[in-house]
Amino acid sequence: MDALKPEPAPSLELKAIQRPEPGWISEVLGTTIRAMEVRALESGKGFQSTTWQLLLSCDPADSAPRSLVLKSETGNPEANAFTHLNRSFQREIGVYNHLVPRLKNHQPVIYGCSDSQPCWLLMEDLSHLRSGDQLRGMTQAETLASLRSMAVLHAEFWLDPQLAQHAWLPAHSFWFQRPQADLIEPFFENYDVRLGVTATKILRAVLEQGDAIDTALSERPWTLVHGDLRADNLLFGGLDTAPTATIIDWSWACRSLASMDIAFLIGGSEPIRQRHGHLDELLSIWHGTLLNHGVHDYPLIDARRDLQLAALRCLTTAIAMYKFLLDSGVSVRTALFVDQAIQRHSAFVLELKAWEALPERVALS
Repeated sequence: MDALKPEPAPSLELKAIQRPEPGWISEVLGTTIRAMEVRALESGKGFQSTTWQLLLSCDPADSAPRSLVLKSETGNPEANAFTHLNRSFQREIGVYNHLVPRLKNHQPVIYGCSDSQPCWLLMEDLSHLRSGDQLRGMTQAETLASLRSMAVLHAEFWLDPQLAQHAWLPAHSFWFQRPQADLIEPFFENYDVRLGVTATKILRAVLEQGDAIDTALSERPWTLVHGDLRADNLLFGGLDTAPTATIIDWSWACRSLASMDIAFLIGGSEPIRQRHGHLDELLSIWHGTLLNHGVHDYPLIDARRDLQLAALRCLTTAIAMYKFLLDSGVSVRTALFVDQAIQRHSAFVLELKAWEALPERVALS
């Protein structure tokens, strides 16, 4: 048997990004850094990137912010390959540089970036805001604040022809859209009883009708979509009872159906018992914000049908995430994260009666 070949050594630039060095950051900022403290952020939350907080002492003192955040590639070649394949950094950098600045008081401010390998983003430090937590889930107030913030973005780019001109922004591209075929039956062996007969039938129908669902989705009004809108990608300020929401991590941005974000957010991040009975209220508030910011000819009945369609497409998240449970080294947090996502998305489809949007009806009884 041939000996295992060692992984190629990372470049000096990639090493600098994986563990930031003052000299390199000085060049990016165009100043002199006298001292820099580096802190790793959000351990266990990110799968595709590494995030650092940089505490800076510069000369002159006011030549750069006292703290910044660096988001960069990871030390995992497999994770980096996945990121490169899906052009995740190109999407996020494109959104921050070309789209979000159209809105007032956009955050975070970008101080430097590179969309070629190795990729990185040097940006405003927003760590003073409260980070959302996928395991804890979002409160009703946090959910409403997030829906309103996303609705403003959806309205700003509603059917905007400029979106189609950006080569870095794909159409209808989601990480959970095509789960691995070899995961499907192992998933059902472990989850069919837990999800119940109805949810299992719906998920199998979604897998069988995936192309038709995608076609139906592509025929609906489109806008800028976050593509991975969940608690871990949200920051909250203000009072707990009336928070403000800042949306971060645009690495899965695309041009698609606006309600994909709403289905992914509510379906994956709000605890089942808390959201029960409130779906119509949440939909109405998101829809009303769209109308208040200039969206026309989009009645609430169409918005609800689109949300049902989006919930079906988001349901394949269950199988796409199941693969993390097969890793013998999976952390407790990741295992709980995956299990909750599976349970929440499945329950969301049932409560919303999303099966009504299936291109071909199935018998559920």
